[in-house]
Amino acid sequence: MVNRRTFVTAAAGATGSLLGARALEAAAPKSVSPPVSRVVSEFLHFDDPVEEFRAQMRMERDLVEDQGTTLTWYHWLVFVIPGGRRPEPLIRYEGIEFSYFRHLGDHNYRIHAHNVSFPRDLKTNAFTDSVTNPITGELVEVPVTPLLTDPGTIGSPVGFRNLAGDGFVQAPYRKFRIENDLIKMDLVRSAPPDWPATHIENSCNWVEFDLFANETITSLPAHFCGHYAFEHPAWLKMPEGMGHLAGFWDGKKVNSVSELPREFLDRMEREYPELLEPRWDEFERPIPFDL
Repeated sequence: MVNRRTFVTAAAGATGSLLGARALEAAAPKSVSPPVSRVVSEFLHFDDPVEEFRAQMRMERDLVEDQGTTLTWYHWLVFVIPGGRRPEPLIRYEGIEFSYFRHLGDHNYRIHAHNVSFPRDLKTNAFTDSVTNPITGELVEVPVTPLLTDPGTIGSPVGFRNLAGDGFVQAPYRKFRIENDLIKMDLVRSAPPDWPATHIENSCNWVEFDLFANETITSLPAHFCGHYAFEHPAWLKMPEGMGHLAGFWDGKKVNSVSELPREFLDRMEREYPELLEPRWDEFERPIPFDL
């Protein structure tokens, strides 16, 4: 187990040693098997829950003093889990999540976001508006998926309170790990209270540990992957009670809209230009509970 103080003290020296070792390794050809060194794997322990929450904000969003935004871009694959037979890949999506947040004081952050996901054909990779249900064999229409109804949360060191709820605090499963030259953050979160109870989300974010140790960086350039389990949408026309869907996604933070891939950005600018901006009017709705 490594604690936060020990990690920060050692990080600068470790980075220099790591770069030197990499230069020597690059100079000589070698086999990738067997491994040249043992994997470094340690859990990073935080004595202070405030510091752990601040680390999460840096990894997922931006540790701002007042307000800020974070834009992430992703691909995700959807599988049909029918029960009693093997899962079937269904469709690929490409999309963005635009997150916007305000510091309300005392380490409380009000967080809102919206998503837009465009379906792509699994075989051609082209944008598509239809897919064959692999279970029923029926060709069905696949809509673009803008997610505009997330009620938002209040995040703080004690956990997360959904703005559609009564102020109940959800304490997420959250662990930081050192893996060689990376810091990884594992998260498990449940759905908003009005979503199906079967919905669950887990994710892993990672960034180079020398960047993580540099506390002047308030928004870390993290990559991520994760998994959803969720109910069938109506458009899939799946018989009632026949399993559920699972989605696996991966992506990264981008610094601005201009960094999005050209094909994706062109379509966003044609069809959803208003969603390339933060929706600050979400903050006009009152918080239904005391902080």
